Amino acid sequence: MSWQQISPGHYERPFDSMENFYRAVADAGAPLNKQHFLISCTLKLKSFPQVQNLQQAWKALRQRYPQIAVRANEDGSRLCYTVPSPEALDTWVQETFIIRNGVSADEIYSQEPPSSQFFLFCLPDTRELLFRTPHWRIDAYGLMYLQDTFLKILANGPRGHIIQLDGTEVRNLTPALDEAAGVPSIITPAISQAADEEISVLLHNQPTISIKTLPNALPATTRRLKSALPASTTRQIIKSCKSRGLTVTAAVHAALIVATLPYVMDPHHSKTSTTTTDGERKNYTTITPFDLRKYLPAPLNGPDAATSVYHTAIFMSIDLAVNKDFESIAAETRKAYGRDLSKDDPRNLFNFLPEYVNKALQLLSQQPDDPLRAPAHPDLSSLGIVNEYISTKYHGEEFTVEVEDWWLALESIVRLLLIHVWTWDDELVFSFNWNDAFYEEGFIKRFLSEWMEVLCESLGVSLE
Repeated sequence: MSWQQISPGHYERPFDSMENFYRAVADAGAPLNKQHFLISCTLKLKSFPQVQNLQQAWKALRQRYPQIAVRANEDGSRLCYTVPSPEALDTWVQETFIIRNGVSADEIYSQEPPSSQFFLFCLPDTRELLFRTPHWRIDAYGLMYLQDTFLKILANGPRGHIIQLDGTEVRNLTPALDEAAGVPSIITPAISQAADEEISVLLHNQPTISIKTLPNALPATTRRLKSALPASTTRQIIKSCKSRGLTVTAAVHAALIVATLPYVMDPHHSKTSTTTTDGERKNYTTITPFDLRKYLPAPLNGPDAATSVYHTAIFMSIDLAVNKDFESIAAETRKAYGRDLSKDDPRNLFNFLPEYVNKALQLLSQQPDDPLRAPAHPDLSSLGIVNEYISTKYHGEEFTVEVEDWWLALESIVRLLLIHVWTWDDELVFSFNWNDAFYEEGFIKRFLSEWMEVLCESLGVSLE
């Protein structure tokens, strides 16, 4: 699945398993002119650079990461990159480098129609840079690496970079995950069985809990809401987690599940139910995303391979009839997030990754006859400490670029609550993405507040 030169200046490789997964998810929303999991990621700067410097940095970023300019071929089976002529490079910049006055990144996030291209929106009035891309092009960690590179280029100024796209940039095209991870290319019965065993976590733990949604069948507008705990509170949370042998992610996810329990619907009635009848299992079955870069060899485990989808997600299921409080649920989330995917116990994921992803896609693509009974629960993704990737200040050869804030949000066309947590500038940030056809903002605000309260109370931390 390596990049191959098909004709002079034209290179192609097949989409890998994770890229195909996200392309299928994106295509499902096309009839509604929407794109599930479309990424919007914003840098808010202290002062806004000159537009020509931003444009030059965008060109230089393409030289560093030419994969931001790849396109799918006509049948959607292959990624294609063409070394641009000067005229073609200018055309690409005109298409993807967008200046918008009088609008915010929030408005672009909610209102801009989807596209298959990778865009940079420059918003002078709000001092924001919005990177907007389909998820099949990149993941969150790769995007942080890319933004860090862009800010370094910007700080060094146009004289610090000679932009020369003459074909030498193709050495920076990233290999497919399946190739990078060295997964077997031939599916054997043992590989298929291992994938089935991994999928069984989802199959054998249905139905998962659901929360009440608005009675609308079709999605409307995606919204976002984020809030942060002060640095002092965040430090207390980290200290309390360490004393309990928990990661912050495991604790945050456990608190999220506890906060969800009062809203769980009775599977047989349209009302909330916090009790479980004899013999009835009540499962919270979801996915736990894993960044796979730490398993890959250098330089694929760092910024050199930023433009990649080097992650996957594993199913996690917690029986809430047995695990009813924070401590017992946290023990389960700790186990799930602590799994080493390269070990044989329970399974080495890299032995069967493509087959697992393909089977997961088939299962997750199945929709209930009644759209109102589609999965409706919180899904959590932790992005870790963003400042380990993106600094708040860049001192370059010509400029100093200061970053005041950072956020990432996904477009949602389903009834799930897409939730991210990360740390920025020593503050723990909670971020909700939801479709307003299915949830009211008042509920989201209340739920977010209750989640924070559960987390702090469970860890013995005062909520400031």
